[in-house]
Amino acid sequence: MELLDSLKDIMSKANGFEKSKNYYFENHICNQTGNNIKVNLDFKLSTETNDKIMKFGICEHCKKVFYYYDFESKTF
Repeated sequence: MELLDSLKDIMSKANGFEKSKNYYFENHICNQTGNNIKVNLDFKLSTETNDKIMKFGICEHCKKVFYYYDFESKTF
């Protein structure tokens, strides 16, 4: 339940969504602090039915969510 609670918390507090240009992180100028902040895309959503994934992270100050779509091979 901890991961579900984290996901629920992020989505309920989200102040907008923006597609990231990078797989690992997004640098953005935060509206709250005015600083250039590195937001790590620490979370990953995937499904067992295809190889598509979505990585995302949230700015802890302004609550903007950054996401990146990609594919992850599930074959060994």
